[in-house]
Amino acid sequence: MPNFEVSITNNQEVFPVNLEEIEKNAGLILEYAVENLKILSESVLRDYDLDNKTISVDIVLTDDEEIAELNSSYRGIDKPTDVLAFALFADNPDLEAVPEDEIPLGEVIISVETAKMQADNNEIDLMEETMFLLAHGILHLLGYDHPDEESLEMLLEIQTEILASIR
Repeated sequence: MPNFEVSITNNQEVFPVNLEEIEKNAGLILEYAVENLKILSESVLRDYDLDNKTISVDIVLTDDEEIAELNSSYRGIDKPTDVLAFALFADNPDLEAVPEDEIPLGEVIISVETAKMQADNNEIDLMEETMFLLAHGILHLLGYDHPDEESLEMLLEIQTEILASIR
C-alpha cells in the first residue's frame, strides 16, 4: 500500500475553506483510486508496484484572476475556469530527478471563486463543489482525459463513485 502526501496552498482570501478537510479528502480520493482496480487499471500508475511508494499531489486554491492567467498561458483560453490539472507524472513517467520511492502526480489548481458560484448555482455547499473539482483534477493527474462526450461521461461516473466512497 502506498503512502499519500498532499500539500495545499491557499492563494485566495475571499472564501473561507477548511484546508484540513480538503487535505484529508484528497488523501481519501487518492487511496480509493489506487485501491480500485477498475480506476487503477486505466491510470498512469497501472504498471507500477506502488507498495512503499509515496504518491504526492499539490493542491492550489486560487481566485478567478490567477486561474484565468494560467488558463490563458497553458490552454490559450482567456477566461477563468473551475479547475486545472498539471500532470507531472502522467506527462513524464520516466522522471530522472524523482526518488525511486516517490511518484509526484502533479498539481491541481481550483478557483474557489468559480467553485463558489457553481456551488450556489447547483444549490450545494462550497466544500462539496470543491471535492467534485478535486476528484476531477486528481483523475486528470492519473491520466484520465475527456476529449469527447463519451469519455467525459465516463470520467463523471468515476468522480461520482469516488465522492460517494468518501462521504
